[in-house]
Amino acid sequence: MGVSIIVPVYNAEQYLAVCINSILDQDYREFELIIVDDGSTDGSGIICDTFGDKDKRVKVIHKKNEGVNSARLAGMDAAEFDFISFVDADDWVDKDFLKKLADSIEAEAADIGISGCVLETEKSSRRVKNQIPAGVYHGDSLENIVFPQMLYFKGFYEFGIMPYLCNKIFRKERLKTCYMGIDRNIYDGEDAAVVYPYLLYSRKIVIIEDCMYHYRIHGDSVTNKIGKEFYENASRLYLYLNKVFRSAKYDDMMRPQLDEYMRMMIWKGTPVDKRGRTEQYFFPFAKVLQGSDIILYGAGEVGKKYYQQIMRTKYCRIVSWADRNFVELSAQGLSVEAPEAALENQFDYIVIANVLDTIREEIKSYLISRGVKAEAIVMGEEE
Repeated sequence: MGVSIIVPVYNAEQYLAVCINSILDQDYREFELIIVDDGSTDGSGIICDTFGDKDKRVKVIHKKNEGVNSARLAGMDAAEFDFISFVDADDWVDKDFLKKLADSIEAEAADIGISGCVLETEKSSRRVKNQIPAGVYHGDSLENIVFPQMLYFKGFYEFGIMPYLCNKIFRKERLKTCYMGIDRNIYDGEDAAVVYPYLLYSRKIVIIEDCMYHYRIHGDSVTNKIGKEFYENASRLYLYLNKVFRSAKYDDMMRPQLDEYMRMMIWKGTPVDKRGRTEQYFFPFAKVLQGSDIILYGAGEVGKKYYQQIMRTKYCRIVSWADRNFVELSAQGLSVEAPEAALENQFDYIVIANVLDTIREEIKSYLISRGVKAEAIVMGEEE
């Protein structure tokens, strides 16, 4: 069994060498590495060619910038092996990543192998496993355990099977079929648009507990960016998945999950126009990785709203709630502490809960003066 590993690259020179070296250092030897330079304007193309020149396992494709879906398809068209795995250019994998997944597929003659992953921020690493337990699923177990909860598992932003393309190995021909009708303009949720249709048409899947894929979270990550086309993208994603699920045998169990998934997608947005909202202030979901540890800075009206939303959705963990008026607020029964004490905690982000620009900037300056990096500071919504 051979695996073609595809790495789409766009302006990733800061991380690319770490990514490529982690792949070339795999214990599993039957693989090729296809690096697709999607029109990079930094030094990524030179780095790609350097690796291609010195290692015969490496193929390099240079193309104009058309987005990650196009880059992945170009890689699949060039792939020689029957199995495909993806690694993003800013991520890396453990030495046993390919071996454990490939061995599990080969042993069970499965259509897909699925692992956990490690979410990496500058300050922390967190192992995340799929909510559906490790095991081999086919026939009734697919229909009764996997399909009913693979896209939505019991709660907000919880997946039975994580939507990432990059912690899995797929059969090439089936994967290419799932890519045939996809809207290539989908830029957020494009993994889900491939993974869940693929699973629906799989006869046997293998889930392993190991977390060998390291998913790097940083300010340039696509999932941390919300642009003016956010709702247009969400609409494309919904329409595409709705069409796929309607044509599937398991439409009745998939479409309710899709509804919950899209509620999460819409909630994640932070639009300027607040009309039609049921709450005045929305936590900036789009700027904070799900499952992160945060310090919530501010316990006024905005901070209380944010706190309630986090408690309700369980989207992330509040390790401390800070406010300069902590003495007065503590007397009111709120679990608030002094900013200096809050900063002693380990955290991924500090979310500033205030609508006034002057106060937000004042807090940000204070945090930076205390050694907090600017990229870890998240501004809540503006007035």
